[in-house]
Amino acid sequence: MKGVIFTFLADMVEEQFGLETWQKILDEAAPEHKGIYIACESYSDEELLQLVGAACKLLDIPADKLVYAYGQNLFGSFTKNYSEFMLAHKELKPFLQSIEEVIHVEVGKLFTSPIKRVFEYEDPAPDKLIMYYSSPRKMCQLAEGLIDGAASYYSTPYQLNHSTCMHKGDERCTLELTFGSK
Repeated sequence: MKGVIFTFLADMVEEQFGLETWQKILDEAAPEHKGIYIACESYSDEELLQLVGAACKLLDIPADKLVYAYGQNLFGSFTKNYSEFMLAHKELKPFLQSIEEVIHVEVGKLFTSPIKRVFEYEDPAPDKLIMYYSSPRKMCQLAEGLIDGAASYYSTPYQLNHSTCMHKGDERCTLELTFGSK
């Protein structure tokens, strides 16, 4: 996992709960890198999970809710720091469809290591998009939060049906989006 994900998590906790709370999370999790992350470096998924687990415990927030909220916040951080990816699109659906073919390729260039494909798509109608999420990280709640953050950014109402889920034993998650109503 790229360090930028860790630094944006620290930023979110500090902004919403204060620096003291972030320090308590670090103390509880005792991560290998002691909370010092470089955006372009890679760190273990386990270290992120330790931080999320400690945050859930200290903040008394279920993990799925925290990861979803982090996804929403993460999209806001991306718009501030990597706006060129968002500005390339005027609508939500084309932006979401660009994640694998454009954004992950460009992010891979920025951080000098490949990002594994996690999304595949079906485009059944102008107001619909099906996103198939598959990753050993199983962070589908993060993907949902990022989608919600993107929908807010593009001012697009939507409905999301998470019909299959790796957390329920499915091979991949199916995120069925309908645009125009929420």
